[in-house]
Amino acid sequence: MREENPQLAGDFWVYPSVAEASDGSVRVNVAIAVEEPFDLQDTDVAVELVADGQSLSIVEGPAPGPLPAIQLTGANAYALYRFDNPDGLVPSTATVTVRGGSATFDVSQGIG
Repeated sequence: MREENPQLAGDFWVYPSVAEASDGSVRVNVAIAVEEPFDLQDTDVAVELVADGQSLSIVEGPAPGPLPAIQLTGANAYALYRFDNPDGLVPSTATVTVRGGSATFDVSQGIG
């Protein structure tokens, strides 16, 4: 796996973790640095996962309402997604959009 750094998506630092699942899907967990826990809603975040040149369909996204958050010295919100990948295509990019700002990550070598 190649090391990636968090990137700014608008006003938010974001970092996706991508994992293949055995059920023909790909899971994407996005950590988002927030000022206050529960600051972001499910509708504030979107993820596009591209594999072999095509966008994979979202099978599951965050539950409606505030995103779950963990607060230690800072706070992170988490958005969990699952994408349909029945043909086992290799994910190449993940684009995370938060409140209109986007960041694209190269996930071709794995990330997270």
